[in-house]
Amino acid sequence: MRPDANPRDYLVAESPAMRAAVAHIERIADSDGPALVCGEHGTGRELVARLLHQLSPRRAGRFVAVRPTFEAPGGDGDDGERARRALRAAQGGTLLVKDVCDVAASGQKALRRAMRVPERERRPDSSGEVFDVRVVGSADLDLERAVAAKMLSPELYESMASRRVDVPPLRERGGDIPTLVERWVRHYADEIGRGKLTISTRAHERLVKYPWPGNVAELKNLCRRLVIHTTGSRIEAGDVDAVLPVVAERVPMEELSFEEMVKAKLVGFLQRMDGYPLHDLYDKVVERVERPLFDLVLEKTGGNQLKAAEILGLNRNTLRKKLDALGVARRGKGREDRALDD
Repeated sequence: MRPDANPRDYLVAESPAMRAAVAHIERIADSDGPALVCGEHGTGRELVARLLHQLSPRRAGRFVAVRPTFEAPGGDGDDGERARRALRAAQGGTLLVKDVCDVAASGQKALRRAMRVPERERRPDSSGEVFDVRVVGSADLDLERAVAAKMLSPELYESMASRRVDVPPLRERGGDIPTLVERWVRHYADEIGRGKLTISTRAHERLVKYPWPGNVAELKNLCRRLVIHTTGSRIEAGDVDAVLPVVAERVPMEELSFEEMVKAKLVGFLQRMDGYPLHDLYDKVVERVERPLFDLVLEKTGGNQLKAAEILGLNRNTLRKKLDALGVARRGKGREDRALDD
């Protein structure tokens, strides 16, 4: 994004989840205190931090984004000094520290000293410098664990946590996906001179349904691939299927038929047993179906085996033999038994 660009021109917030995040940014923008932008990688944390800067009283100052180690050409290996160089570069503006949990202890110490306080309380740090900078850190969602593991200073975390923005993952922003797709497809099509590419409704439905583990970053990459691989002037569902990674779809159990549930269980079992010898699979599967079936029918009949046999369509003696067989003390479970029970 160009330094003079308006973050609002890039941020899509049509979904309720993203609208709520933007509303929270607007509420804390004027406070000028240190802040945290949290979310999974690829959710657009830097863009959110830029919007926070653009809405703040520091909008006329510089927005500087740095990596955790504050690497700079000709660095001297001192993380504290690297932090001070970054703070100098952002003087009067906003400093975004990406993945703040990865900053070394000396760098975290320099950041704590630079946190903006009222002018009358501001003091020089050990180098004699006074920094007028708003510090914003980006991080994933395990901050409390990072503090407990002593990867993140409790003081640094506490100073930022009261102004925390949680960026929702793309899977919770279904309403934003069509607009994001349209934008990125148009961008890449213009870049290679392809002209206008439209996207079918079914193609959009495929994209909204996908869980997006890589978030907006993954969507951007997939749009580029769509533009490259689509030969016509319209992106269809088949084009999406051709480039979309295959993932296991999570379907509520109540929406699955009995056969689908059994098949899903067996698929996992066969994958776990790949490379191991299999024995008596039919008998093992039937036993696991019969046992809960008999339990439930006997519970329904109050333990009356005659009525249970009638419901099951079995001879009473056959049912009794099966119950005896299933009730016999079982041997220790082998690998196949454990894999079926998982």
